[in-house]
Amino acid sequence: MHAVATVGRAKEAVGTPDAAGTLRAGGVVMDLGRRRARADGREVVLTATEFDLLSALLRRPGLVHSRERLLSQVWGHTAAAGTRTVDVHVAQVRAKLGDASPIRTVRGVGYTADA
Repeated sequence: MHAVATVGRAKEAVGTPDAAGTLRAGGVVMDLGRRRARADGREVVLTATEFDLLSALLRRPGLVHSRERLLSQVWGHTAAAGTRTVDVHVAQVRAKLGDASPIRTVRGVGYTADA
């Protein structure tokens, strides 16, 4: 039982910003305080929405986020946008991150980020 608790804490720590307010997933590093992102060491310019979308995914790596959940979390409950908006923004983030992108599609459900 102790081993299970330890694994659970380790999983929580992956998506939790460190003391400097940084999220990491593979080659992607996000500085939440400065709202900057790097992919494989190079600066990546993200719009505010793209940054919020990526940080939502990286805060809970491994969790599958439905498009509806991401719409609510990133665009707000009153968003007039449809779920296709999420797909378009995910594609833009992936293009900017290139091979370093930790975002994976879960067909028919939504998106997840690898830790």
